[in-house]
Amino acid sequence: MPVLADNQLVGTLPVIPLEPNQLNLFPSVTPTPARRAEVLVMSQEALLKWKAQIFDYQHKVRESQAS
Repeated sequence: MPVLADNQLVGTLPVIPLEPNQLNLFPSVTPTPARRAEVLVMSQEALLKWKAQIFDYQHKVRESQAS
């Protein structure tokens, strides 16, 4: 896979012809690159703590659903 700059799109969708009665949900959408924040919003430590809290919560939910 080629290496792309931050402002380039990754991959393209193949053109697939529509079925006779199928509607086109995105008739004229032009993809644009996402903007990146100049400064990080949270520290690495805060992000890891947040991810661990989500993991713990999801783990508890899955355990309670298995019972």
